[in-house]
Amino acid sequence: MTSTVRGALLLTLLAVLLGGCAGGGDKPAAGPGAGAAASPSATAGPAGAPGAAGAAGNFNPTDIAWTQLMIALDEKTLLLTDLTPKQTSDTGIRGMADQVGTNHRGELTGLRDLLRQASVAESNEHEGHDMPGMVTADDLRALTAASGPAFDQLFVSNMRDHLEQTLRLAQAVEKSGSEPNIRALATEIERTRTAQLDQLTALESPGR
Repeated sequence: MTSTVRGALLLTLLAVLLGGCAGGGDKPAAGPGAGAAASPSATAGPAGAPGAAGAAGNFNPTDIAWTQLMIALDEKTLLLTDLTPKQTSDTGIRGMADQVGTNHRGELTGLRDLLRQASVAESNEHEGHDMPGMVTADDLRALTAASGPAFDQLFVSNMRDHLEQTLRLAQAVEKSGSEPNIRALATEIERTRTAQLDQLTALESPGR
């Protein structure tokens, strides 16, 4: 299977996974038409597995697609959380950025371990893609140029998009995934995202 075909397959799987889930943001959802711009899908892992279609154990293609997408989304959000202390004087915003950053670094460890369990080598399948829930290059430029309340507003908007989209993805893979460890992590992410969204809503409350 060529890298172009593997890339198109991954994006098709993501379109299914994201079906009905991309309405929360104004960034385009991935779909089969993006295959030509996709980087190659997962390359052979240490055991020689050929990527999503040949993942080891109980991992199905949706499990692999979700894991790769979550890695991309979490990595981009860390750029936001790492930037926040320099751009805000709001202790609540700073505290949430620190909490989300710590949480996402832990998630990334777990997600990468799952790829190793599946004998799928880590690669950035979504380089250059503006996915729903992803902090984009344009977002980062706007965030870097802002400070104080203007930054705080952008932080809340970008963080809400990310948390809501990754919550939807977790709920989707709980239904469509087959690997128990994937579904267990998705359940934990669903719990965490729900709590983080409540925390974000509290930050928006007048007179806090």
